[in-house]
Amino acid sequence: MWPNLLMYLLILASIPTRLETEAYQVLHLADFHLDIDYSIHGNNKKMCHEDGVQRNETLGEYGDYMCDAPKPLVQHAIDEAARLFPNPDLIIWTGDNVAHIEGYGWEVVLDAVNQTTSLLFSRFPGKTILPTFGNHDYAPSNSFVSESSLYTATWQLWKEKLGDQNKETFLKGGYYKYRLRNATAVVLNTNLYYMANNAYVNFTDKNDPADQFAFLENELANAERCPNRITENCTSTIHIVAHIGPGVFERTPNFTWFRDEYNERFLNLTVRYANSIGWMIFGHHHTDTFHLIKDSKENVVQLALMAPAVTPWFSDLPGAGANNPTFRVYDTDAYSKIEDIHTYYINLDELNKNSTTPFVFEYSFKDAYNIQGDINPNSMSDLLQKFKTDDNLFKKYIEYNTAFWKPEMPVGVYRGAQLCSMEYSDYPRYYNCLAEYSKSSEPSLKLPIFSLLAIIYTELFL
Repeated sequence: MWPNLLMYLLILASIPTRLETEAYQVLHLADFHLDIDYSIHGNNKKMCHEDGVQRNETLGEYGDYMCDAPKPLVQHAIDEAARLFPNPDLIIWTGDNVAHIEGYGWEVVLDAVNQTTSLLFSRFPGKTILPTFGNHDYAPSNSFVSESSLYTATWQLWKEKLGDQNKETFLKGGYYKYRLRNATAVVLNTNLYYMANNAYVNFTDKNDPADQFAFLENELANAERCPNRITENCTSTIHIVAHIGPGVFERTPNFTWFRDEYNERFLNLTVRYANSIGWMIFGHHHTDTFHLIKDSKENVVQLALMAPAVTPWFSDLPGAGANNPTFRVYDTDAYSKIEDIHTYYINLDELNKNSTTPFVFEYSFKDAYNIQGDINPNSMSDLLQKFKTDDNLFKKYIEYNTAFWKPEMPVGVYRGAQLCSMEYSDYPRYYNCLAEYSKSSEPSLKLPIFSLLAIIYTELFL
């Protein structure tokens, strides 16, 4: 009897458990901003478009730090992602396929989305790919409404990936859910909440555009009620994925994303259902950062991760700039905890000199920041506290923030903008935090000036 029992136990120990096989490798590609009008004969002060002036020097085939990504750069990024990670469990694609250009129509939007869809789907056949929209994926940009022709057109492109069960919500507002092995991903269209969304004045329900808040809350409540981690009808973990995240842009003081009321409501949901939320992953910033979410008692309850971009485009917002092209991979365990984040980048100048230049490993979150255990709200809160006192560690973060594009240590209110944006996703506490740093700033850097600049710039360009 005992030999048989021992043999049975040995056999069991040699078989991978179901949980061991449920760990995920998640590839994240953000902000392509494909510009089909990019030209090596263009003017890099005018988005690298040709302007009729003949120049002695040409621009790089793969792009320029002042401009958006030409197709060779987008193609190279996707090819390199497939070379390095040919078999990811999940691909997150968080939108902004259209360049930062003016006066474009639907043909430009649909062409950009068609091209990026074709590139991604062809390089990752049969893989689970979860797409969403960026604020530029509309004509004109920043004009998202419910029941748009955009949703109808892109549904035809993406429906085989998303499944017929998501048709109703996708056509209503460009959002949906997707059942993973060990969780449910809720993919939102947060462009509806963007402060620069021009369609806001025409919303029939400004309290809940396209019923998206109701959808999110329903999914979170279902997860909270789920009796076990995974059942046939529910999961107890919800991952939130979208283009724009809550909070404030870290490089420009006082530059907020969501309208105040939407930011507050979104954060209230993430606090209320914090125990049911796994990852919160976003793009839009073009930079590499994170936001903590705190409850009313200053307890850190949630973490939002902002991924850097493929496009190198230069933003002339105060304190902003350009970045080297990047993509990243999240390694998670069977319980959806993020064990590490590996980011890859390419030096655009080197790529333009040599077209075979590969994307290379930039850094590991755990190794770079000496994080013990998984990457969670508490471990990232501890890291933020170290940033405040350890300039060497904070400098490392600043280098990664733009993937080594001209990293300079911020001072005064700019340092405060970085630290306060990471610590407070809600606007009132962010403003109070930033006010402490602004006291020592020059008069020209006082916050009201930034508020005015932010509003003007957002309305004109973002």
